[in-house]
Amino acid sequence: MLDVRKLIMLRAVAAEGSIAAAARALRYTRSAVSQQLSSLETEAGTSLIDRRGNRVTLTPAGRVLLEHTERILVELRAAEATLTRDDLAVSGLLRVGVPFREGPQIMSHALMEVRRQFPKVEIQLIASTDETSADAILRDHLDMAIVSRFGAPQPRPRPGLREWDLGHDTLRLCVPAGHRLAQAEQCTMAELRGEAWIVCPASTLGRLVIALCVSAGFQPELAASVDDIGTAVGLVGIGWGVTIAPQQTPAGSGMPVARIPIAGISTARHSILIVRDGEHQLPWIAAAITAVRGVSARRWRASAPDQGPTRDTDSSFPA
Repeated sequence: MLDVRKLIMLRAVAAEGSIAAAARALRYTRSAVSQQLSSLETEAGTSLIDRRGNRVTLTPAGRVLLEHTERILVELRAAEATLTRDDLAVSGLLRVGVPFREGPQIMSHALMEVRRQFPKVEIQLIASTDETSADAILRDHLDMAIVSRFGAPQPRPRPGLREWDLGHDTLRLCVPAGHRLAQAEQCTMAELRGEAWIVCPASTLGRLVIALCVSAGFQPELAASVDDIGTAVGLVGIGWGVTIAPQQTPAGSGMPVARIPIAGISTARHSILIVRDGEHQLPWIAAAITAVRGVSARRWRASAPDQGPTRDTDSSFPA
């Protein structure tokens, strides 16, 4: 019978891309991981990894075994969850990945309920990004996270993960109160040629905004590159430039921001809660999931989608 510990090493090598990196992640020596993988290949009767220089890739047999490994780990996590019964005895660390600006507003209310139910659990909020959160959860660097996805939600989560769609809002052009388009019912991308743009170029949304500009026939003139969309909307409020952001992204700066529908663009931002599959049955994680979903549902209902333009000083969710 295959050894689960060796399967975990195979999974780590696939995730990290090298034996040395997997060893660091698992806190083993490189030689120990290499020996265990060789032993696993002997047990399996076939080659599982392809060693080329410092990089390691899985063979077709290795990829098939990895798929089974993910399912095995889900069942093991679920089995461990069923053994955790005494809520008051539960202790440890709950690591929650949140995006800048928006995540804490949801999590701070929801996690208060988790603290009430499990007073011995330490909750740690960790800044994360849409691009890195899923991998961080799979690698056990985070326990749960909220991420944004743009367009249609993906049909199923990655193996080893479980997801919930918390709500969605559409993209809007954000301009300062005194902007020439601030009172417009809608605008076109072509009208935005020559504007000073504030974007997050490393993010999915930033790349989408640049692509929309290029599709409209112009390269955006960048006034600022920032790390999060909340900062971008805040800079819009003080007149730094314009940006495109989800309707519910907080303004942050306290200055008025007009949010204008863009003709022909109905792309939605979906807010997704992610945890490791199987661990969603752990009492404190289950409580966090229930609380986050409940808070999100109330807030999305309170800020029902508005297809027309809006003007606000801070579009964060109501408490």
